[in-house]
Amino acid sequence: MKTDQDSNVEEQTKTTQQKTQPASNQHKAWFTNERLNLFLALCAIIISAASFYATYLQANAAERQVKAATWPWLEVITGNFDEEKNLPEITFELTNSGSGPAIVKYVKYHYNDQSYLDIYKVISACCFDTQAYETQLQTLQEDSPDINIFEAFGWIMTSASDNRLLASGSELKLFRFKRTGFNETQWDKVNKQRNSIKTEICYCSLLEQCYLSDGRGDVREIQQCE
Repeated sequence: MKTDQDSNVEEQTKTTQQKTQPASNQHKAWFTNERLNLFLALCAIIISAASFYATYLQANAAERQVKAATWPWLEVITGNFDEEKNLPEITFELTNSGSGPAIVKYVKYHYNDQSYLDIYKVISACCFDTQAYETQLQTLQEDSPDINIFEAFGWIMTSASDNRLLASGSELKLFRFKRTGFNETQWDKVNKQRNSIKTEICYCSLLEQCYLSDGRGDVREIQQCE
């Protein structure tokens, strides 16, 4: 038989065992040191990614600003009257309307599905024999050295365009042909066909960004001028 003393001893033993057993059934804390470290690491990654993206946007915006500040825009403008001289004159002018200078690689002319790098050849193809015309003027000049035949009869004036640096807001006269009593027939032919002559301009900016233009507003960026 158990005595009261034995019962007390058993109860004390059970109480002691309950206190020494692991608290496996007790509620563990959710916000541990491991989870805190993981949370801080994720925050650092997010902040780094946000900083990288902000830097990228800033660099991209700066690149666009530099590109816009140095962007050339070339077009070819043709006319048939010189307002300053107040006389009929056919002109083809290469104009830079952009914000930066342009390095002109070449100007190509197209007429009747044919391409020409020399404006003399395209004028000969569309209108009249430029070589025969100039030979005739030279002969007349030799016969009359006291008279400026080239000025009086209408000389063909051209300018080389390849590998030229064209500043912003400047222009280059590719072709000039003044109308006189001597060359009315030739002048009228050029005037009739001048809008049928298409152009192709390849040029680059100082940042070596190259463009291909039709001279009438259609411009696209390319890798390089071939």
